[in-house]
Amino acid sequence: MRNWLKDKWIILTGASSGIGRELCKLLICRYGAKVVGIGRNEEKMQSLISALGENAKYFTYRLFDVSEIIAWGEFKEWLFAQNIVPVLLINNAGMFPRFAKTLDTDATIAEHIIRTNYLSIVNSVTTIAPILKGEGKDKPAIVNVASSAALCAVAGTAVYSASKGAVKGYTEALLLEEKGKKYVGIVYPGTTATDLFAGDENTKNSALDKIAMPAEKMANAIARAILRKKKRAVLGWDAKLMNFTAKLMPVKGLALIAWVMKKSKSKVFQNVFDYE
Repeated sequence: MRNWLKDKWIILTGASSGIGRELCKLLICRYGAKVVGIGRNEEKMQSLISALGENAKYFTYRLFDVSEIIAWGEFKEWLFAQNIVPVLLINNAGMFPRFAKTLDTDATIAEHIIRTNYLSIVNSVTTIAPILKGEGKDKPAIVNVASSAALCAVAGTAVYSASKGAVKGYTEALLLEEKGKKYVGIVYPGTTATDLFAGDENTKNSALDKIAMPAEKMANAIARAILRKKKRAVLGWDAKLMNFTAKLMPVKGLALIAWVMKKSKSKVFQNVFDYE
């Protein structure tokens, strides 16, 4: 597997925690890349710098809300000023709300999820794609991180599933349009042990907690998919199962997954199925 990322600049959103943090460490420490991390938490960024140790010189970061198009424009000007020419944009930032019935989801929360999970990618690609530069057979690259929920909608995650489904459609169209000019890939991670569920005490020792893949392992799988320039990567046994089930039984398959969730009696799903 050829390491085409060595000594290249990469832009990574959601770099301060979870999959993004582990992916950043891998890209720098194992693959020799240089990373500009984007996030909103200064303390977490400083913690990442400490974790990188002597390799921290290959990392820099900017703090802003990825859903704001103006912030992306300012970021692009900063890249010019720093003489940073990226080859790869990885859109990893995202948020997951608590499991809840669709009709109980506040419109304000729904808008925030759509802006963070989907419109942030539209903003980043629109702004950064024109300045990505590749050399030789290593074309400019864009990789968007979606979710297994984009392949198989899950009860209690209507807006989240919709936002990630939008990422799927957007990326697939982009892939077709940029064929031969850019490497465009999409990643569908399954349940991962990150702080994406932070604030929901019900996730502790829940069904989700038990099947979640460690963030470091998921980041490694994503990095390897990027190194191989895979256009589509479904990662995690639960993601593969959801993908297969949705394809084999588009209606009954989704109902079967919801039935399994309900039978688990896990507290994390209690607002969806009304059990005590």
